[in-house]
Amino acid sequence: MAKSDVSEEKAPSRSRAALRVVRSQVRPGSFPLLLAAIGFLYVLNGLAIDAQAGAVLVQLGRIAVVLAGVYVLSANRLALWLSLFMAGLSLAFASGVLPLGPQVSRVLQDSITTAFLAWLLVVVLGDVFRPATSERDAVIGALCGFMLILIAFMRLHGLLEASFPGAYHVDGPPLSERSDAAVVATFQYFSTITVTTVGFGDIVPVSPGARIATGLEAIAGQLYLAVVIATLVGRVAARGP
Repeated sequence: MAKSDVSEEKAPSRSRAALRVVRSQVRPGSFPLLLAAIGFLYVLNGLAIDAQAGAVLVQLGRIAVVLAGVYVLSANRLALWLSLFMAGLSLAFASGVLPLGPQVSRVLQDSITTAFLAWLLVVVLGDVFRPATSERDAVIGALCGFMLILIAFMRLHGLLEASFPGAYHVDGPPLSERSDAAVVATFQYFSTITVTTVGFGDIVPVSPGARIATGLEAIAGQLYLAVVIATLVGRVAARGP
């Protein structure tokens, strides 16, 4: 047999082997894709690009997070269909397809997205605390859970500001005078410093609802770190040397 024929036979087998490796790492219930998508969106939101190209990139980042979240939920058929329905509604509100006012669309989008992220967080934590989950998947899942808390509260803060303008006092121009990209970047930053209990004081919750949400986020961040780290350390200790 000619060498070219041998190489042609080996190429498909190598491709199939590589595909099997990829599939083993992104099976339903695993979290690498979700963590990568969240990290990508976090960077895009933080840049607060007002240009059209920036808006397209942010929308792609949101779609990536939604699809990765749906993939995590796809281990259960009912969860898959419900998540697709919620994801479709959220993306429809974000793209402005439905004939609704900007404020109504923003409130509905933030509400559905917050609910979707909270549900995804519950599923992720269920896998993190499951004894059968490998240590690698538990660590990646724990990182995903932390970022999901951050993004869910970011959406909640945005929902409160959209529902009750002036709920948050910020340095510089009021939030009502800023672009959508700048508002998202502002609340992402605020959610980051709140969940980590840094609190620089340049953004201050004013309304009672905003203060309650901020306090709950600070408590959730501290409890999450304490419980999850204790669980992961305990799992390693139980394995022994």
